[in-house]
This record gives sequence, structure tokens and C-alpha cells, in this order.
Amino acid sequence: MSKRSVVRSLSFYFKRATVVHAEFGLWELIMRLLRRLGFEDRQLAAWRKQKMEADAEFDRRFGTDTGGVQNLADEEGIVGENAKHGLAHIATDPAQFRQIMDTLDLPLSEFAFIDLGCGKGRALVLAAQYPFRSIIGVDFVPSFVEAARNNVSVAAAQGLRRDIQVVVGDATQFILPSGAALVYLYNPFDSHIVRKVALHVRASYESDRRPVIIVYSNPIHMLEFTSCGWQLVTKGSGWVALNCVA
Repeated sequence: MSKRSVVRSLSFYFKRATVVHAEFGLWELIMRLLRRLGFEDRQLAAWRKQKMEADAEFDRRFGTDTGGVQNLADEEGIVGENAKHGLAHIATDPAQFRQIMDTLDLPLSEFAFIDLGCGKGRALVLAAQYPFRSIIGVDFVPSFVEAARNNVSVAAAQGLRRDIQVVVGDATQFILPSGAALVYLYNPFDSHIVRKVALHVRASYESDRRPVIIVYSNPIHMLEFTSCGWQLVTKGSGWVALNCVA
């Protein structure tokens, strides 16, 4: 790693540490630092093992490379000023995604699927197995977008749809398409960005009244939605679906 890369990574980690300290306090910051150094409890270690196995199984099936954990500190060219509020990329769990689709009573062919913070495109490949009107992935890390484009292309060669759009952009500024929309978040941001996304998507709804559903996995920052006019529609194991209160 070059000196420039080291300086960039250290700068990112320092900024991220200040955000975690401000949001969760000193104890949570210490615990996260310990986990970063490899000290973790059995429950977390068991989850990581299960996640790695699920990632490997998914990527074997489709010939993709969507798994693993990618830290933003290692990435260059991040778009916008929100990097310090982004979380490490962890791919969507396929079983949870299927549960979400089975639970939601929606005419999916009328909905666009928009993954904000799409990472390497796991959820896009999963969404391609359902009859969404269109599928769009958005991420502010150019290397993630490149990987996602490659993964959806590889999956298309296995028989999935080819018309998936993946763009480099800031989730707080991305212009949603007209028509019904399902906006998907797999815990990609801290509360600062979650609130901006909640307000931004609400503004899109206010300017074009149509069905807009947010699916939020690992919904740590639910208050950021409910405090600005989103209401719970349904929930499952580790996820919620919300719509906008008119």
C-alpha cells in the first residue's frame, strides 16, 4: 500500500470514528475498534461464518463475486461528501430477500426496484428473479458500481434479465423514476444519511404521488423515517417495510 493510500485510509477511519463516537458514544466506539482488531464474541463469529457460507453458495450458483466485506477506507473516488457516514459493504442475505418478496403483497410488475447503496450488486441479482418493471442500483463507490455491473452481466448469462441499470451516485440526491417504486436499503448508512434519504424520497413522493415503499433491512435508524412522515407497513425478521403518510 502506498503512503498516499495509508494516509487516505487513516483519514477515513478517523472521520468515521468521530461519527460513531458522536452517534453511539465512547463504549460503542471501543467495541467496534476491538472487533476491527479481531476480538469478537461467539455470536458474531457464528454469524460471520454463516454469512461467508451463504455468500459462497450464492456466488457458486451464479458465477458472481458479490460476497465478503468491503471497507470504504480502501476505496477511491467516492462521490459526494458522505463517505464518513457510509458503512462497510455487506451483501444482502438471499433467504431474507426471499422472505421480503414473499411477505410484501405488491404487484411487482408495476414497481421499479431501486437499491440505494447497492454495493457489488447482490440485491440486484436477487431482484432480477422477480418481475419488477425496472431494476436500478446506486452506489457512491465507483469500484462497487463496476463490480455490480459485472455481476449482473454474469448473472444475465445464466438466464436472468439484462436490463439492469447500475449508476454511480449519492443516495441522498438520486432522482427516483416516475411510477411506483420499491426503494431498498440493506443498512448501508448511518443515521445522518438515513434521514437525508428519508427526506429525499419523501420529497419525491410529494412531487409525484404514487406508491413508494421503502424496505429497510437491519432497521437501526427507524426513527429517522418515522419522524419525517414514514409509517410501518409490515415487518419480518430483521427488516421493515414503510410507506409515506400522505
